[in-house]
Amino acid sequence: MLIDFLIGALLSALIAGLAYAKHSLVFDGLIASVILGTIIYAFGGIVLWSALIAFFISSSLLTKLHEKKESDLKKGRNYIQVISNGLVAAVFSILYYFFSMDFFLIAALSAIATSNSDTWASEIGILSKGKTRSVTNFKEVSKGVSGAISGLGTIASIAGALFIGLVFAILYSITTEVLLQTVFFYTAIISTSGVLGCFVDSYLGSLVQAKYRGIESDTITENKSSLDEEVVLCSGISFVNNNTVNFLSSLAASLIALLFFI
Repeated sequence: MLIDFLIGALLSALIAGLAYAKHSLVFDGLIASVILGTIIYAFGGIVLWSALIAFFISSSLLTKLHEKKESDLKKGRNYIQVISNGLVAAVFSILYYFFSMDFFLIAALSAIATSNSDTWASEIGILSKGKTRSVTNFKEVSKGVSGAISGLGTIASIAGALFIGLVFAILYSITTEVLLQTVFFYTAIISTSGVLGCFVDSYLGSLVQAKYRGIESDTITENKSSLDEEVVLCSGISFVNNNTVNFLSSLAASLIALLFFI
């Protein structure tokens, strides 16, 4: 077990260090990534850890596509963002280690699939030329608003979940003696739960995530400190932000995955 912790820490530190150098993580995000990566590798194994890294690398690359100029550069993920996307998978990886039941592993992978699905939907969906509509009432809304969906974004969300499912299928087949139909079954659960979790994210983003309106500009924002003016809460719950929604949607995806085993 100690060897697994050491290997997990070294591999996670390498990936997180490269991400920090590329400004995809801030320093506290780097520390959180190493801790969660180590836990997931030591308790969940190489397959789960690889799925986590596949999510992180693919989502970081997609984010960079929008950084065309210096003013577009983002600070990178902080520890809260890292935890909101990785904590559920880490908890289920620990359960998988102690109980040796496959459904805990699949639940962890489903959480990662939802994070990847949501990120792909957001980063690719914003490029859509078509209309963007609210997931709750299908009225036309601005691109990038939480709870907004588009045709391109929906396709991207499915592709994002399938990507994690395929990473799992390939590595699980290589590292585990298992029937092919079992691999297909697990992959289907991961992909389906990932997409459904992404839709949960959209609904929560639309219904309960806090949104603020600038008093002078009448501009709607999800971050009350992003406008240089006084803002008021215009919808949602004040303490529910994007990180809260990400955590809850990941948890929902894991619970959905567990339902397939009942």
